[in-house]
Amino acid sequence: MKFRQPFFASLKRHPTYMKLIFYFVSANVLVLGISFVLLYGQSSKTLLEEIGDHSESLLVNGARNTSRLMEWALDFSFSSSNDSALKVYALSDHYSDFETYEVWSQLTDIKNANPSIDSVYLINDYTSTVIDSRLGLNDTATFYDQDIIKRLRDPETANHSVLIPRTLSLPLTGNTPKEVMTIVRFYEKGSSISAFVMNVDTQNLMTLLQNNSNFASRSITVLNDRDETIFSSTPMNPQQIAELRSHGMKGASGWKLFQPQDQGEKLVVYADSSVKGIQDWTFIEMIPKSAILNKITVLRDTSLILFLVLFAASLAVIILISKRVYSPIQELISRVMRQHQAEKPGLGVNANELEYLSSVFTSQHNQIHELTEQWRHNKFLGRERFLRDFLGETYHSAAEIRAQFVEWGIDLPSDELSVAIFRIDHFAEFSGVYPEKDRRLLRFAMSNIIQESLQSSRHKLQTVDMGDDHVAVVLSAPLSEEFAKELQVAGQLIQQYLSVGTTVAWGRTLPGLTDMHEVYLETYDLTQERFRFGHRSLIVKEWLPAAPGELYHLPVSQERQIAQAILKGDAAVILEVLRSAVVKLRELPYFECKMSLITLFMDIRRLIQEHSSQPLPSSWGLTSIEKQIIRQETMDNVMPWMEALITRTLEDITAARSQSKNIALIGQVDQFIESHLTDPNLSATMLADHLGLSVNYFRSLYKAETTQSITDKISEKRLTFICQELIASDSPIEPIVQHFGFSSLNTFYSSFKKVYGMTPAQYRKKYRAGDGGGEGVRQVKPIHSYICAQRRCCPKSHEMAAWDGPLFWSKINVNTWVDAARTDRCSNR
Repeated sequence: MKFRQPFFASLKRHPTYMKLIFYFVSANVLVLGISFVLLYGQSSKTLLEEIGDHSESLLVNGARNTSRLMEWALDFSFSSSNDSALKVYALSDHYSDFETYEVWSQLTDIKNANPSIDSVYLINDYTSTVIDSRLGLNDTATFYDQDIIKRLRDPETANHSVLIPRTLSLPLTGNTPKEVMTIVRFYEKGSSISAFVMNVDTQNLMTLLQNNSNFASRSITVLNDRDETIFSSTPMNPQQIAELRSHGMKGASGWKLFQPQDQGEKLVVYADSSVKGIQDWTFIEMIPKSAILNKITVLRDTSLILFLVLFAASLAVIILISKRVYSPIQELISRVMRQHQAEKPGLGVNANELEYLSSVFTSQHNQIHELTEQWRHNKFLGRERFLRDFLGETYHSAAEIRAQFVEWGIDLPSDELSVAIFRIDHFAEFSGVYPEKDRRLLRFAMSNIIQESLQSSRHKLQTVDMGDDHVAVVLSAPLSEEFAKELQVAGQLIQQYLSVGTTVAWGRTLPGLTDMHEVYLETYDLTQERFRFGHRSLIVKEWLPAAPGELYHLPVSQERQIAQAILKGDAAVILEVLRSAVVKLRELPYFECKMSLITLFMDIRRLIQEHSSQPLPSSWGLTSIEKQIIRQETMDNVMPWMEALITRTLEDITAARSQSKNIALIGQVDQFIESHLTDPNLSATMLADHLGLSVNYFRSLYKAETTQSITDKISEKRLTFICQELIASDSPIEPIVQHFGFSSLNTFYSSFKKVYGMTPAQYRKKYRAGDGGGEGVRQVKPIHSYICAQRRCCPKSHEMAAWDGPLFWSKINVNTWVDAARTDRCSNR
């Protein structure tokens, strides 16, 4: 006790040492445990695979040999049954004793030819006798094997008369049951049951299978393709057979682990074999898994003892190693604790030495990291701010600029500097979707890509985030095509990695540090040249002409072409003039190109307005055009918009002209129809000739404007006036119809009934029915409003020529009303 108590107290004071021992021991136990499990599992699996494959090979060979024995029995039975003496005897209706003896002797010889043959019968259905190799001549009714007689007499079982597995009760032995395979050869199938029957001893046939293995508790089962048990070393009921079949053991060979119901797990080996193509047999061998792994259990126990010995030895080694490993750690912890407590007195000590040591180191590391990051961040922000001010503002002296270069660690020379700008294309769309935070992140990524792309160059450079839509690069590279290509490659990398197109502009070389702001502004204005060069262009100041261009004005001849095209509604001519002008505009600098394009557009606007009766939409305004030019950014994007606007405007003007013309034309047609209703030749052809148009064009035009064919319109007008005349006069119907241009009465009657649903006589009778109410009473306009369209009537018959409106009736006598109307019309003449 005196020894143990200080030892455990020492361990308690050193928890880290205890953890080291615990971790080592745990790792050792884990490794040994995993090794033991893997060894046992792999050995069991390997043993099962070896035994399964070997058993499968033996079972396949045994199945083949057994099938060959059965095939030999089949061949022997069929060749023996073909003997003429046996066949004649089986089909004879009488025979002598000698003949019976000869046949019995022959059957006995067949039975003795092979020990697997149990017995041979010859059945004569004509004499109802059976000659048996065992008992001789028998009556069919008293024969001991009544099972085969019933099978042969039953048509269903008679069809399966080859290889019949069954149990035969042997005579003279107390009816001892015996498993046999019965082969039947009919002599007159369908007419009689006369047949040759051979019983093969199943036990003798399966001798080869039973000697395949030395496992005492194994079992052999043979099933045919109808799941009938041919042989089984252990009894199996139909449920067990069905359970075996459900696990896919038919038509193949192999092995698997299988656990039958209410039994232990077994290794099931199965093989399939065909007997002469008549039947397929499945051979199944089942070996208990416990019998296979009996010896492996002994190996496992031996291994476990060995592992325990190794564990004890490893534990001793672990304790010694842990002590040696822990000693320098303990010394380090002691020194750190003393120093830390001296720096921060009053702090407690963590019971876990490693955690305490880790917390001290982590705290110091975090402090160092925070100081470093703060220094880097402040330096980065300060340098960015200086460079942005350096480009965006004017410094007072070159000495001040050089001092700032030194302070912020900017490695650039004092002369031969230039500025390149990477300006984002379609920035208005981008800024409308993403907030400023994302836009700042995009410019940061652009700066990094530019820096990495150009850092292989021998020239010094510095990228600057200038905000909004561009990143500037301060360069010390002189003008060269090689470096211009490098700038273009940087723009391509931005497109590749960020899916953002950029226009790159490279300005002139800086004469002095104090001129950097002016050069930066010039370079930014240079990016506007993408208007004529297009997006993702490389624009170099030194490669552009120095002299400014002149504003472009549309020639007078082309103005005349546009004016004529507007009158004709021909947009193609206007667009052709516009495209030819744009080709010339591309040769001008950005400002002159933009102003010339606006002037060109205003000239086209003026010409369209002169030939249009309606005011142009707001999209033709100066402010709208200038906004579109700025929004589209390039000439290639502006042109489709301008062409679409011009085409749409001309279509609207043409449609307005066409609509106004068509309305006047329809009015002329209606007046002509009303003035020529009594003309039987009034038709679409007559109207087209009067208007100077083709018949087809006139028909389609009238139908499009009124949604009614010209023929229907003429018929409708005539029927309206005929109805008025029918009610207003007592004249016969035929003269009225002929007077209003209907040349065929059949056509008139058909049209009238189709529109009004009744005959003209019924119509007249219905709407002239009495004074006092009824259907014929309606509210009317004054009688004087119904006048002839031609302002004429017949003075003799007082028949009106035409009417200009629908008829409305008042509560007055019809005849009086008609007479008053006629008198009034004739007097007004």
